[in-house]
Amino acid sequence: MSFTPVKLKPESGANRIRSADDAYSFMAHLRFSYQSKPHWQAARQALDNVYASSVGEIRAWRTFRASVSREGWLMD
Repeated sequence: MSFTPVKLKPESGANRIRSADDAYSFMAHLRFSYQSKPHWQAARQALDNVYASSVGEIRAWRTFRASVSREGWLMD
């Protein structure tokens, strides 16, 4: 399974995340106040293990998507 593209609202600072690398880069540019939130910490940890297995990739996608959704940045 590949990392399914995620469309984001403009206030997030990005339009679309197409891969795990895009997600990792997006998170690297988040303000520290966002990075210190537990859901973003979980997403970073999941993205660190994205290439370990297909299960890791699915977990990373779900965790990242949940974090974006929690911030209200996910396009409907």
